[in-house]
Amino acid sequence: VPKTGDGYQRARKAFGVLLGNYGSSLFFASRYVGGLYVNRDHKGDPNGRPPFIVVPVDKQRAALKLVSERMFNDKPFAFPPELYNYLAATRWSHWGLREPERLDYAVHDVINLWQDRVLEQLLSPLTLKRLHDNELKVPTDQDALTLAELLDTLTRSIFSELDGLKPGDYTNRKPAVSSLRRNLQRTYLKRLSSLAVGPQSAGLSLGGMTLSTSSSNAVPEDCQTLAHMQLHRLRERINKALATVPAMDDYSRAHLGESSERIGRVLEVKLMTTRP
Repeated sequence: VPKTGDGYQRARKAFGVLLGNYGSSLFFASRYVGGLYVNRDHKGDPNGRPPFIVVPVDKQRAALKLVSERMFNDKPFAFPPELYNYLAATRWSHWGLREPERLDYAVHDVINLWQDRVLEQLLSPLTLKRLHDNELKVPTDQDALTLAELLDTLTRSIFSELDGLKPGDYTNRKPAVSSLRRNLQRTYLKRLSSLAVGPQSAGLSLGGMTLSTSSSNAVPEDCQTLAHMQLHRLRERINKALATVPAMDDYSRAHLGESSERIGRVLEVKLMTTRP
């Protein structure tokens, strides 16, 4: 992008625009999950449609598959390492402009910001409530996307390394779980834990992981029990991976070990808060 004589801030601006458009497109795709078509036809109109139509299940699954492959996967973000060293911040100083905290590009923060935004949409109380209600709006002899399928798909996609992790020559420079994936997994684990514990988890801190939900944004209780089950299964998969691959890089072993411990604490909290 920069021409001879231009500053490299032009490259940074162009990169930000492209990454922003990419993230926005996938965010819009995620809205198909649990979505409804809204019509304003009147009774008696030719070819009149009902006010609400559930988005076809194949389209919802296609959107979920697209997001899993293009947002919850680090391959689309595998930019050439040298590129980041050309993404310079502007040095222009003017009254009213805030100087950037970092002159270099905050790679992990920006990518995780978009991943978390899509996760927030998929796991928002509105999406989960609507998806739960949609199960009643579709006849039982027809296929439908369920809460159980959504959470299972997200867990398996975001922690996909656990299914194929085998002994190998892992190093801190070539880890079993990449840094982008570790960030994504931590973010998802916080949201899944908040769902499992429920409204009473607002502000609760578990080993540095602060949960954030409120009673006004409570999700269906079916979602809480499903999240609890997902955490239980996930912990079993993590512990199995740690036992299967004893020689693992420090980053991955520390990350998976801590994730297992945090899940254990969340499951204990769930048991205490639901006891009559």
